[in-house]
Amino acid sequence: MLVSKNSRLMKGSCWRCHYRWWVSPLLFLLMIFWCAVDSMAVRVLDYDEVTGKALRHAHDIRMSQLDINISRSALKSAYSLYYPTISARCNTEYVKDLTDGTAQVNAVGNTVFVQNTLYQSAFMFVGNYNLFDFGVTQKKVFIADRDIHEKKNIHKQSVRDIKLKVLNTYSNLLACYEELETKKELLKLSKELSLTKERLFAAGSTISRIDMVDEALKTVKTVDDIDNLTARLKSLLWDLSFLTGEEYGADTVKVNRFRGHEEDFVDTFDLENTPESRIYSLEIQKKKAHLQVLQRGLLPQLALYSSYVWYGSHPSELDTSAQSVRSRNFSVGLSITVPLFEGFKTPAEIEKVRLEMERLTVEKERKLAELSNRYAKLREAGKAYAQSVANQHNMLMQVEEKLDMAHRLADQKAIEWADFLNQKMELLNQKLEFAKTMTAKSATIRELRILSLSEAGD
Repeated sequence: MLVSKNSRLMKGSCWRCHYRWWVSPLLFLLMIFWCAVDSMAVRVLDYDEVTGKALRHAHDIRMSQLDINISRSALKSAYSLYYPTISARCNTEYVKDLTDGTAQVNAVGNTVFVQNTLYQSAFMFVGNYNLFDFGVTQKKVFIADRDIHEKKNIHKQSVRDIKLKVLNTYSNLLACYEELETKKELLKLSKELSLTKERLFAAGSTISRIDMVDEALKTVKTVDDIDNLTARLKSLLWDLSFLTGEEYGADTVKVNRFRGHEEDFVDTFDLENTPESRIYSLEIQKKKAHLQVLQRGLLPQLALYSSYVWYGSHPSELDTSAQSVRSRNFSVGLSITVPLFEGFKTPAEIEKVRLEMERLTVEKERKLAELSNRYAKLREAGKAYAQSVANQHNMLMQVEEKLDMAHRLADQKAIEWADFLNQKMELLNQKLEFAKTMTAKSATIRELRILSLSEAGD
């Protein structure tokens, strides 16, 4: 019984060791297989999703949002000019009289010359308040407020520019992807056509060697086109990766076409309502307010000041002078400040600001002219693409009908198989041109929509 029990224990131990020996490599292989499958999974790209990721990732948008918060802080700083300033000051000093007490107490400006050697301590509150400055403070607050609105419009401009960059990259990517997929299909047909002509030539058909070599060269040319398109696709994916912050593989990506109906687009483009127009208008308003600040800064300024002083002194002990501090005096008064001469600094700054305003006006006209020209060309391109899509759609239907007839004739041996393959390749090329036109049309309509701010929002 004991031998039998020990035998069973030994068999169970061996089985567990054998189980551990083959389970661990199996788990390791399963993990490798899962990682390989996951890395080879097709990643589908959608324009709306890509745009959302780009807007969340864009550094320019995040910086423009920070600029808005910075301007809000500057507005708080400007509002502080409406409040009085209150400060506290504490002095402790030792004064050595070099005249042995023979001199009298004298005051020169804010400095008092005492007649004895002593330690003295003073503590004071000082307050100042701007009573009247001909609206200079109000204009400074106005400038800070306009700066917030300007930064908000710069934020809108950043959002719009990111959308345009994504649209341009995605439309190029979609066109490249569809052309690459079409070229791969054409390569299969070209190889089949080349083999067909080789068999016909070997069978003594009317196919000449030149036709056979030409078909082989077309196949090589298609392979070269595929290589170039693959390289361009990788480059465009890197551009898209820069915008979204994600990585994409050229072999595992699928690019979806644009979704939605372009026909529902309503032209609401308003040149004066564009971010550029509002940015320049706000900047000109700020310059105008700055000019008024400089001009009114030459006028008198009325201010209120006040102080409350505690004072103590002792001829020989520093601690005693600090402990003997008592209320000494209180003062309140009005001051008028008039800038008389500052080396012609303010007149020079006034002239500079006026010239900057003129330059901003001219720059605004140039920028708005560029935007108007761009939008007009896009509008005409959209109309041309719409007509081109209708024409190519009709051509595509005719080619499909022709291919269907050729397929029936090929089945009936009425035409050669090579002719049918040529018809099929022609259909693929026609579909590619139609897809390119549809992509260009969709991209143009979306660019018009972005420029007209119907997507940008407030």
